[in-house]
Amino acid sequence: SGETCDTAGESASCDADCTGVACGDFVVNAAAGEACDAGTNGSPTCDTDCTPAECGDFFVNGQASETCDDGPAGSATCDSDCTAAVCGDGVTNAFAGEECDDSGESPLCDADCTARSCGDGVVNNSAGELCDDGGESALCDTDCTPAACGDGVVNGTAGEVCDDGINNGTPGFCASDCTGVLPAS
Repeated sequence: SGETCDTAGESASCDADCTGVACGDFVVNAAAGEACDAGTNGSPTCDTDCTPAECGDFFVNGQASETCDDGPAGSATCDSDCTAAVCGDGVTNAFAGEECDDSGESPLCDADCTARSCGDGVVNNSAGELCDDGGESALCDTDCTPAACGDGVVNGTAGEVCDDGINNGTPGFCASDCTGVLPAS
């Protein structure tokens, strides 16, 4: 008749069908601590240890689309959503050194998952940066726009002494080549 045990119902050592308790036998035995039993392969809702599949439970369940599971906080290699930590995946992972992760460049986040800041050496077009040499350079002003005499930004590295923007070349203002101030008339 297939009975391997009989405890007059479910117990910690015997299933209700009078077979021995075994996680993975498709018989849920609450007395033995099983919350579910989806067989030896598990399922999207049940881990192979007969516990509910949950991201953050330290149990990788591939059927639940988990590629890793390093607990609820994640780790340097595993995001808190149980996917591999990758800059640009839309999940900020501080363990991996990410300050932000907006799935790429955004006005607040550089594509390298650092907070956007003019002068950080990373050009962020979403934030309107046209250049970013990590500070003033011969080609880039400190406001992350290209260095140009007449732009209203004094760039000493580019050889500018002054820059009064549209007033350049007017007496009492900067010379049109940004090399000095013109005498007032």
